[in-house]
Amino acid sequence: MENNRASFGSNFGFIMAAVGSAVGLGNIWGFPYKMGMSGGFAFLLVYLVLAVFVGLAVMVGELAIGRKTGLSPVAAYRKLSKKFTWMGYMAVLVPFIVLCFYFVLGGMVTRYALGYLTAIFGWNTWGVANIADYFGSFIMNGGSMILWTAIFIAINAFVVAAGVEGGIEKFCKIGMPALFVMLLIVIVYVAVQPGAGGGYKFMFGWNIEPLKADFLGVLKTAAGQMFFSLSLGMGAMITYGSYLQKKESVQKNAVIIVICDTVVAIMAGMIVMPACYAFLGGETSSGPGLLFKSMQMVFDKMGYVGNIMGFLFYSLVFIAAISSSMSLLEVITSFKVDQNVEQGKAPGRKKYAILAAVIIFVFCLPTCLDGLGAGTNGGATIGNPADVLGMHWAEAGDISEFAEGTDYYVKGDDGIYTKLAADEAFVEGETYYLNTAKTWNGDWLDFYDMLSEGIMMPLGAMVMAFAIGWIWKIDMVVEECEQSGHKFWGKGFFNICYKFITPIGMAFVLYAQITSYFG
Repeated sequence: MENNRASFGSNFGFIMAAVGSAVGLGNIWGFPYKMGMSGGFAFLLVYLVLAVFVGLAVMVGELAIGRKTGLSPVAAYRKLSKKFTWMGYMAVLVPFIVLCFYFVLGGMVTRYALGYLTAIFGWNTWGVANIADYFGSFIMNGGSMILWTAIFIAINAFVVAAGVEGGIEKFCKIGMPALFVMLLIVIVYVAVQPGAGGGYKFMFGWNIEPLKADFLGVLKTAAGQMFFSLSLGMGAMITYGSYLQKKESVQKNAVIIVICDTVVAIMAGMIVMPACYAFLGGETSSGPGLLFKSMQMVFDKMGYVGNIMGFLFYSLVFIAAISSSMSLLEVITSFKVDQNVEQGKAPGRKKYAILAAVIIFVFCLPTCLDGLGAGTNGGATIGNPADVLGMHWAEAGDISEFAEGTDYYVKGDDGIYTKLAADEAFVEGETYYLNTAKTWNGDWLDFYDMLSEGIMMPLGAMVMAFAIGWIWKIDMVVEECEQSGHKFWGKGFFNICYKFITPIGMAFVLYAQITSYFG
């Protein structure tokens, strides 16, 4: 019978796999664009504080829970306390939801990397050099989005099906060092470009004005990014912890993972921000399109060498993306494998890795087909979540003139809602509608992200920290961390984090997230 609980072959392999799980699109894609939208240094400052006082504590807790139980999240929480079994199910649901958009972005990155590779040899097969409409035409082509998503998913399923040591560890031991090397190459090239200094000033120059203007906004953005980036609250570190050998130090490995992840995020920022200042006049707030459209413009301005830099950049993004996505797929796969082993059945790793990938692929389709928010009005195949789920519109009632700050819509025979111009007269007898949804209004990527990163991850961290601090007590973590003969350092610090800082901090984050999305 297959031994699902075979540990990583070496501690280096574990670290590379865990760092690979943490280092993903959250670092290369999410960190730069959220920093650009949240004031640069102010965002970085809050992020670092959260990483030290929340991220590290949660990381140690999740690794300790995984190694203590030797089980995936559902079985792990059930073993600790049946009252917290729901936490395990949520920890499996979160990666499922994340992968519903993560796989799509991974497919996009794959096409960009291969597009720049062909451009190096003068084969502009997919038109990557045509920056005017490459991004827009790609995201509006549902068939192409589905194809590249399927390719990326297939690669993930193949690696996860190969097992922990033979698949995930083997890939990450090669992929992570390669990622760091490619990061350094692109950083050095960008650093010598005229105007790049503005990007470094934006990132590292003291400026806390955004905190004064919107503290809760910066806090929720930085917190969501931290959870997404460190793979916390999504079962990955519990699962990887279950494969960690007893002789290894939980605390040391947690510190290494947090530091490596943070360094990569900052290094990604040191590519994107200086590049935007050097080539785009300091435009850093273009949102998710920063990774694709804006960086494509950057590489275009480099001439032929831009094809090489583009290939290197999107290749490192690909490595980061797949190292994280395979860890999330492993969470889902290991849940079913553990369940089978518990029932005395064959683990069936290959079968369930493929089955999970296929099911997630189905839920990826809305993200593939909505044109990243363009919706049916913009020519995409399907509308945004609010349109599809029917959660969007309310009749405006009797009106005779525009209320200040209010948008009114009419519903066409095709079911599409069209916004009235401010100077457009109301027609007697016509029914007008108000847009009642906020997040539902964007796109499927934001919808999935809101459910996972916005609500479930901080909720999971808050409950886990509370349980460790007040129910199971920190001695549970200390005992597990000292199993290998390593002394647990900073007990008082971690105890305060688990009892007060993390639960209270996450309560503020949840409040900010919920009011932002639904308030």
